[in-house]
Amino acid sequence: MKSTAEVVKVSEVFAWIETQREAIAMRATTRDGKPVELTAEQTRLLAQRLTKLADVLDSLVEQERERSSSAD
Repeated sequence: MKSTAEVVKVSEVFAWIETQREAIAMRATTRDGKPVELTAEQTRLLAQRLTKLADVLDSLVEQERERSSSAD
């Protein structure tokens, strides 16, 4: 799985925006159910991508608010 505007992947860590657009979900376990270990570089990359994902979520929430207020 590649990183997209709504999905982030670093090593075996996945994060995505939930369908309800209310939260970011994250899975960070190996296929065997063990914790994922990240290098410092991978951790920084994950942090950068999570920040961008949070920005996307903020934008989606704001768009939804605007749609709701214009429908009223």
